[in-house]
Amino acid sequence: MDATDDPPANGLIEADLGFDGLLWAYRFSELGTAEILQGRYLREALENQENWLWLHFDLGDERTYRSISSLPHLPRSAMAKLLTTEDRQHIDSFGQVIGGVITDYENVDPLDAKRIVRWQFVLTPHLFVSARRLPAYTLNQVHLDLQSGRCYPDVLSLFTAIIHEFASATSVMLHELTGKLDEMEEQFLDQKMVSAPEVLGMVRRRLVRLHRQAVPLRAVLIHMLTERPDWFPDEAATDCQRVAERMDSLADDLESLRERGHTLHDEFNTREAEKTNKRLTVLSIVSALLLPPTLITGVFGMNVAGLPFRETPLGFVGTCALMAASVVGMLVILRRIKLL
Repeated sequence: MDATDDPPANGLIEADLGFDGLLWAYRFSELGTAEILQGRYLREALENQENWLWLHFDLGDERTYRSISSLPHLPRSAMAKLLTTEDRQHIDSFGQVIGGVITDYENVDPLDAKRIVRWQFVLTPHLFVSARRLPAYTLNQVHLDLQSGRCYPDVLSLFTAIIHEFASATSVMLHELTGKLDEMEEQFLDQKMVSAPEVLGMVRRRLVRLHRQAVPLRAVLIHMLTERPDWFPDEAATDCQRVAERMDSLADDLESLRERGHTLHDEFNTREAEKTNKRLTVLSIVSALLLPPTLITGVFGMNVAGLPFRETPLGFVGTCALMAASVVGMLVILRRIKLL
């Protein structure tokens, strides 16, 4: 068992649960209350199908493949979906069974949009099986909710609760990134923006990662609604539609924030370009002013006969006066052509 996953209630160890690689197993009553199952009680519940169950596996354990393959009442195609290594978010129907791959954040503190994990699932009227290779944040949060007494009347309510938890985690990171953008906008208005390029680049990269996870997940939920089996009740469809709309709203917020980041980046580049142009203008003016004195010093530096002021006691003063006059003349020219 991974250190980041909470152990099953009552101090149960993995071997007692009856399946290798099983992290936890719950049986739900008609009211939706959950109890931990282990050993022969778990196997009997799987065979009888009197109440619905949630089984969660660790695919990092090589023995898990054998355990999943021994689950009763699951078609081979559904078992293959649980064991797939595909990373693309999607959902498929296998008769009365629904299976797919969903995204999640790795269960680390703080959450990091770069550390994305995938988890596979299979839904039947009496069974919810999930599996992952790395600790998943939202799955573990729902697991903690169950230990706190939260109720889920059916497998679909549990599934939508997991998606809601993912949306909540995304919202938290979105709020954090919104605060960073607000802070950078204030710095921009105050003419500061000292570390803006680095921070803004980080924010935009995180927004891209979040948006890349939210949009496909909404498509998965819509597909789940259109391809729902007969046991998928209207109430569950309404809840699934609600979580799809929440993901859609999150995607819109992410897109809006990306546009803000893009606009802020363009404004920063424009301001930096203006500063660069001003510096280049100053350098050009200085070069133009120094060009006539440079020419004069070059002429008087030639070691040839006949140079003026060579034998005059005040020759140096006259040469400096000539260079000053050339600078003044260049200033007049630059002002007339409106470069100053």
